[in-house]
Amino acid sequence: MINFVTTRSHGYTVRHLVNQLGNARRWSYERLFRQKELRSGTWVFTDHERLSNFEIALAAKVANRLERGGARVLNHPAHVLSRHDLLKALNAAGINRFSAWRCESRPRPNSFPVFIRNEFDHLSADLELIADQPALDATLSRMRENGIPLAGKLVIEYAGQEVSPGVWQRFATYRVGHRLIAHHNVVDFRWAAKDVQDKQRLLAHPMFETFLENERRFVEGNMHEGVLRQAFDLAGIDYGRADFSLVDGRPQIFEINTNPAHGPHNTIYRETHPQRVETQRLAEDRLYAALRDANLPAGARIALDDPALCPQQAFRRLFTGLKRA
Repeated sequence: MINFVTTRSHGYTVRHLVNQLGNARRWSYERLFRQKELRSGTWVFTDHERLSNFEIALAAKVANRLERGGARVLNHPAHVLSRHDLLKALNAAGINRFSAWRCESRPRPNSFPVFIRNEFDHLSADLELIADQPALDATLSRMRENGIPLAGKLVIEYAGQEVSPGVWQRFATYRVGHRLIAHHNVVDFRWAAKDVQDKQRLLAHPMFETFLENERRFVEGNMHEGVLRQAFDLAGIDYGRADFSLVDGRPQIFEINTNPAHGPHNTIYRETHPQRVETQRLAEDRLYAALRDANLPAGARIALDDPALCPQQAFRRLFTGLKRA
């Protein structure tokens, strides 16, 4: 039984996985923290960046007890790095050429342009590139003057490269346990590449066939597996999706999402271009095979009898009914 643990308002991301796998279940952290016992099996902790430090500590206590009871734990809350710490570690390891700074630390980036994003979500639309240090200083001052807290926000150096003039790309590779699965390659007319908005423009692009072939080679060859495995290991992440670009052929990893949104299995085939279907089918089949391989059967009941958990009953009730943005 695979048990996905998410924040309550972001459980939709694994709903289709639960339906497709059959032998799977979704839990919210609020519900998890109210349990007196759990069944062994495979437990996947997600949404770390959306949890408070207090909730991370509680989740780690639950994970410890699950492991001691014979369950398999992926993304142990005590091991997963924050987005800031991961970007720093990837830069220090020589994987990423770019780095990140907390906004409240008076950041002095090594290169420009830079952009600002939240550390606690995955929004990446309409990000403004900031050209130089005076512009960054002015932006941060304006945020303070407007009552926008700097805590929880990062300054990140831009690390992108056009695959064609005015076209950027984003690659995505999943990890499930020990297996890595190259999954898809998005091309977009925005530097923060998401799903392309102007599909007709993309279809008419003279390099469209090349884009399709690049994705096919990426997925079939499971390209960049070695460096991505190193990144996942640094992050302490056993289940998630690395989103990255290529700069001079080298992966530049800007995020590893432990709770990636993943559309329904059959929708992918209906809504994508016909020439992508076989590539996407291969990626999806590999992903589901890896999930099934990681799925341990539900076994013995495991009491959550860690002394550090018991005094928290009143606090657990506090989380009941909370909604997260």
